Amino acid sequence: MTGTIKSGFKLTRTLPMTVKNPNPSNGGIRPALSILIGSCLLALIFTGWHPSRADADDKCVPVKTARVESHDLKLKVRGIGTLEAIQQIMIRPEVNGVIESVHFEEGRPVNKGDLLFAIDDAKIKDQLTAKQAGLAEARANLENAESVYNRRQRLFQRDLGTEEARDEARARYKALSSRVDRLKAEIAGVKETLADTRIKAPFGGVIGERYVDAGEWVNAGTQLAPLVQTGRLKIAFTVPEKYLEQVKTGQRINVHSPIVPEKEFTGTVTFVSPLIRENTRSLMIKAHIDNPEQRLAPGGFAVVDLILDVLEDRSVVPEEALIPTRTGYMVFVVQNRVARGRDIEIGLRSPGIVEIAKGVSLGETVIQSGHISVKEGDPVCEKDQK
Repeated sequence: MTGTIKSGFKLTRTLPMTVKNPNPSNGGIRPALSILIGSCLLALIFTGWHPSRADADDKCVPVKTARVESHDLKLKVRGIGTLEAIQQIMIRPEVNGVIESVHFEEGRPVNKGDLLFAIDDAKIKDQLTAKQAGLAEARANLENAESVYNRRQRLFQRDLGTEEARDEARARYKALSSRVDRLKAEIAGVKETLADTRIKAPFGGVIGERYVDAGEWVNAGTQLAPLVQTGRLKIAFTVPEKYLEQVKTGQRINVHSPIVPEKEFTGTVTFVSPLIRENTRSLMIKAHIDNPEQRLAPGGFAVVDLILDVLEDRSVVPEEALIPTRTGYMVFVVQNRVARGRDIEIGLRSPGIVEIAKGVSLGETVIQSGHISVKEGDPVCEKDQK
């Protein structure tokens, strides 16, 4: 018997409908299996299946993508600087004497007006008492001299007294008046000296090592202890001279210190030198920064980023999306799940991102990583992030 199969074109194949089994022991399994496989292959061929087409539909290059986003970018210049105290003084006495007591702990914060040292003031108080007693006596004598002068003046006006007596009384009155004024001034000076025996902090800060102990004699001007203001610091740094016209007071800075690498400190430019340093062709800048937690100290090294300008709403992509070329850079843009190469022009860079000045539009999708395996026109799919 014969059978005929048709599918678009005429194909005649004679298939044996009965098979004789030359080996009765296998029950005819092998010939029957060969017939079944052949029939299946013919059916697949006639239905248009091709062994590589299904594989091609499912094949794609796994990549990580990112959208073109809008960011504000900072135009900045970096400098290296040294931290300095805004205020730093040496505490010194204004009077001679013996240190009676010390009222602070070394290395601890103090507030403005806090008592730091006390100098023995017993002798000064005695002087003050004596001066005050002398003033009281002088005032009494002055009051009496004033009465005598007024009486003699009236007698002289009535022609009952002499001019000489009147002038004598007036001279005594003026002398005693001057003595009272002098004693008042002396008492004020003694009181000021007495106040100077109490040495107080002129501003808030951190008190350093003390150089004297209680019971020690000191002269005026002796070094007692340093006082440093650390709540705010200043930093002096330099930038290349080409930035002279772009740097202004009031601009913001960001400061990074190796002492506190995880924290960024901010400050404001307070001084721009009008002169260029001849030896380095650089511009000296000073700024104040806040240091409320006292984590920075004068004398330390720091890196300064001076913010010259802020460029708003700029299109950016992850920096790793860039592919260097002979003429610049390109990126792969994903369109309908297919990679399309695009030449671009870049602008400012910021940590992890870069501005795209030309070549892509806001909202487009670019290949961030995995592009090393991508060619123009390759189908791509998102990497499994698990």
